[in-house]
Amino acid sequence: MSTKDNFNLGSLFWSGIADDRAGHMAGEAAKLGNLRAGDSGAMTKQGDVVGGCPRRAYVRSMLGIEAEVPEQNNLLMFEVGKANEVIWLDKLKRSWPGLIKQEEEIPISWTTGNGTKVTGRPDIVLCNAEGKPLLGIEHKAVCSLWTARDVTFEGTPKLKHLLQAAHYMWKLNVPYRLVYTQYVQYSFPDWAAKMFPAKHPAISLNDKGQPKAVLPHITIYELAFDKAGLIQYRIEGETRWTTAAVGRDDIERYYEFASVMAERKALGPRPAPVKADGSKAGYSDCNYCPLVDVCNSYENKWEKWHDEIKARYTGQGQSK
Repeated sequence: MSTKDNFNLGSLFWSGIADDRAGHMAGEAAKLGNLRAGDSGAMTKQGDVVGGCPRRAYVRSMLGIEAEVPEQNNLLMFEVGKANEVIWLDKLKRSWPGLIKQEEEIPISWTTGNGTKVTGRPDIVLCNAEGKPLLGIEHKAVCSLWTARDVTFEGTPKLKHLLQAAHYMWKLNVPYRLVYTQYVQYSFPDWAAKMFPAKHPAISLNDKGQPKAVLPHITIYELAFDKAGLIQYRIEGETRWTTAAVGRDDIERYYEFASVMAERKALGPRPAPVKADGSKAGYSDCNYCPLVDVCNSYENKWEKWHDEIKARYTGQGQSK
């Protein structure tokens, strides 16, 4: 007869997650005052913002506020992203003859015009035997059927991801790859079959020859800058580049603006719903942002917006 043991495995796992989370938050606190490459965006000469949001970047970097506290399901998804990098590192160590550097081993850091630091930690950088960087790699785990549709079958990387990788490419001055890895099979109903190609190595067909599932796969984008400094991308091995409407100068302009928001008491524009290829996106990031009601209530009212953010998340100030 079996007897009940005294272990609670689920509790042990989530306690480990909590400890990891506490370490992450301590690291965030140590970076207070630094803008982050992970919040990369772009601001055009006309003043339009795409990709990242300077308001979110300001709240995170200058106020030390996590606007969206992740639920347990999100924390599990984050673990997939971290595990993805571990898997790639293991395989590359078996095949790459030189050195491989990660994150704190090869950070980027630069300073805006008003002295604000912008910092970042690249996922993986392949180096020669002497440690000279040769190729940078930004990893993203595909955790959604619709992300797979966009980045693999429509051939368009997420603009936020493209800007983050381009930011590292700019500062490290090496070629770059943006890599999407999907580890699971995503089945979909018949009505969604028309959204996916019938002939593709990552597509599984039903007995009628219609798409029924997206198989585990890898999609790799090569990145480069053209002569004007605009970002270019293409599926690895292809010949035709797609040129984005933004580039190095626009990334720099975005951070310069974010660094002086408090000085100017200016919220700036909201991110435009734009894809990497310049076409209009079918959704706005603002619709999914936890700060949207504050922005809606206090658009172009810096002091009231700022006070409401602090009151909501830190208990300081006075909520209106």
